[in-house]
Amino acid sequence: LHADEKGVVLGTNKGYVELDTALRPLPTSERLEGHYPLALPHPVVLSVLRTKNGDLWVGTPAGLAQLSLRNGVPNLKVMAEKNGLGHDLVLCLHQDRSGGIWIGTGFGGVSKFMSDAFQYFTEREGLPSRIVSAIHRTPDGLLWIGTQGGGLAQWDGRQLRTFGREEGLPSLFVTCVGDDAEGYPLVGTALHGLFRLRDGRFGSVLHVGNLETDRIHVVRLDDQGRNWVGTASGLHVENERDRYALVGSRERVVYDVLLHPDTAWLATDSGLYAVDRARLPLVPVRYTKLPATGMTTIVMDSNQGLWVGTSNEGLFCVRRGQVEQYGDRQGLGNPAIEQLQLDAWENLWVGTRHGMYAVELDALQERVLNIREHGPEDGFIGIEHMRHASMLDGDSTLFFGTVRGMVRYDPFRVVEDLQEPMVHLTDLQLFYEHPDWTPWCEGAGSNGLPFDLELPHNKNHLTFAFTGISLAYPEQVRYRYVLEGYDPDWSPITATARVTYSNIPPGTYTFKVMARNASGIWSQEPKTYGFTIAPPIWQTMPFRLGGGALILLGAFGFVRMRERNLRRERARLEGMVARRTGELASEKERSDTLLLNILPAAIAEELKSKGSADAHSHPHCTVLFSDFTGFTTFSSRMDSDTLVSELDHYFRLFDRVSDRYGVEKIKTIGDAYMCASGVPAAKTGHALDGVLMALGMLEAVARSNAERRAKGRQEWPIRVGLHSGPVVSGVVGEKKFAYDIWGDTVNLASRMESNSEPGRLNISGTTYADVMDYVEVQPRGPIKVKGKGELNMYYVLRLKPAWSADEHGLLPNAALLSERERINA
Repeated sequence: LHADEKGVVLGTNKGYVELDTALRPLPTSERLEGHYPLALPHPVVLSVLRTKNGDLWVGTPAGLAQLSLRNGVPNLKVMAEKNGLGHDLVLCLHQDRSGGIWIGTGFGGVSKFMSDAFQYFTEREGLPSRIVSAIHRTPDGLLWIGTQGGGLAQWDGRQLRTFGREEGLPSLFVTCVGDDAEGYPLVGTALHGLFRLRDGRFGSVLHVGNLETDRIHVVRLDDQGRNWVGTASGLHVENERDRYALVGSRERVVYDVLLHPDTAWLATDSGLYAVDRARLPLVPVRYTKLPATGMTTIVMDSNQGLWVGTSNEGLFCVRRGQVEQYGDRQGLGNPAIEQLQLDAWENLWVGTRHGMYAVELDALQERVLNIREHGPEDGFIGIEHMRHASMLDGDSTLFFGTVRGMVRYDPFRVVEDLQEPMVHLTDLQLFYEHPDWTPWCEGAGSNGLPFDLELPHNKNHLTFAFTGISLAYPEQVRYRYVLEGYDPDWSPITATARVTYSNIPPGTYTFKVMARNASGIWSQEPKTYGFTIAPPIWQTMPFRLGGGALILLGAFGFVRMRERNLRRERARLEGMVARRTGELASEKERSDTLLLNILPAAIAEELKSKGSADAHSHPHCTVLFSDFTGFTTFSSRMDSDTLVSELDHYFRLFDRVSDRYGVEKIKTIGDAYMCASGVPAAKTGHALDGVLMALGMLEAVARSNAERRAKGRQEWPIRVGLHSGPVVSGVVGEKKFAYDIWGDTVNLASRMESNSEPGRLNISGTTYADVMDYVEVQPRGPIKVKGKGELNMYYVLRLKPAWSADEHGLLPNAALLSERERINA
């Protein structure tokens, strides 16, 4: 039962009965029942409600029905669980002061319906398909609705008429609708190109190519009567009646066209493009933040702001060369943009694959004030939007095409909450806790907050919590706040009902907060709260005056004491300078000695004189590499001290041999020993000195291994390799200078060593050519070397009988030499 000044409505198990105060049937009731004898979702009526605007709401076990008269025409709207109702079983109804309808359900809790701004057109209203992909109103006032799989529909305000294959439209998958210069509808299809509807029949206008490229995405009519058609195979512009010219590449997919007085903007799969409408050159528009692919739709506001939707990166705004991106962090919950539509107030409506968002802009369209999602609680049941299927009508209403039908949004039917929201401070925390405020205040107010609060200087981290009460849309209340004395200005508008201030300096402050309801009405007076942060003792005036006097007295005493100490210090420093001068001289001598142990003498002098050493090229030198065979195996059985001691023993032997033959030690790498003959100073017998060095190393190791063998200790077998050729030398590093050589000769010397055997000296053909008169060798023939192909190698067996070596180098055995050989020697 529902009773008001208009009469009584009775809900029964066979529908409802509407009576006047004299219990007579109302004409409206008879008219509605005449049009809707079986229209209720269920014949059993459990609850009825007549709203302030005269609409009748009927609750049934199968959903909720809204019955109303629109311009004398009865209208029925059914809501159920599938389009946002908490549950189909509706038990009770109530309308609050703000106009919201509260719906009590059997098993889905309480639902709230706020406005009747959304109207739906689906198969129930006669649409041939529920998927609406295009909406357009022609100059004759007819509304044309394109669908996927159902062809084209015409709405004249009272009834729908459909057009399809019987009227000559080969494809029922309509992608866009426009009109030509004469006002005839142009219909773009998914596979068969562009068609014109004239005299009830469709005729082909534009056929691009094959089925894959004949998809029409958008049709725009400019002020000169030309149509601009974006297709899957480029942009086509009408240059004369039904004749189109391709602009730019056929490989570019054009999803949307925005016509400006001088420029046409294109949203394509390869980014944003601008077209001079007079000369038709295609120019790409590139910005750092603007993606180069995936543009889907584009609009321009009255302040020349270009809004671009993308397929997976959200919404972008290009204004005066600056690009702003809007995504999940700004409140846009889905990055796949399918529609962009400016309403009569130039707020932006964004249709995505998973919902509708209203972007509220300021008066200059330069700043986004709020992004709000529209869902079932607003009466909007559309989920996935179809690309470009949106329209702003002449009466400021908006149309949107979705996969669940066409949605008409009337902004004038939105429930307005004209009462300003009430603002309350709900909580105050210190360092995110609730302390005992008693030591710092005079008491607590009715809201539980302390008043006359004066905090110590180190209690300066406060959190304010507040709330704005608005019954119509409580979730859409927005706030702004300011801490006078701390903030330079009011904060940006936010939905967060909490703010924290840390490290507040000493001073007196007033916190102010205001709230705004969903209709944009702000609270007239802000809620305020005053408090004080006391300064520390060292910032008070008495402390500063006393401290200043102490500083002056201390400064005078300090100056006198400083003068006496300076005289003593000068005498002490003079003695210290004399001692340090002697120590520096000895340290310099010691450092020079150490430097000569690290670097060659010539390089060391160059480094000291210039601060750096130049790289040098040595066209003729010999490089030696050696290492111990099986070192990894037997070293793993030694402790670290023994291992280092053994390596030191052998390397000291090698150092003595290098000094004997004038070979420059380069470095050691693990158990490997590297030296070179002919660096840093060139020498003619570099190859021979290298061979003598290697033989000396083999001999020293053989003696040492013989002693170790006699003692039953592990032997250290060594293998040696030599190669002659050019190298480059220099000093590298900023710390711990290292003299080193580089070049292919170094790599080949390493290959000679790795291809040698324990206790043997392996030399290359180049080295053998320099020492063949002095040594006996065992040719090994060509051996394959990684990265170098095959190289001739030789094992050096011994010096020839005519020669012998001692600490002075190679000496001839005169008795075994001929006269010429003695002369040459």
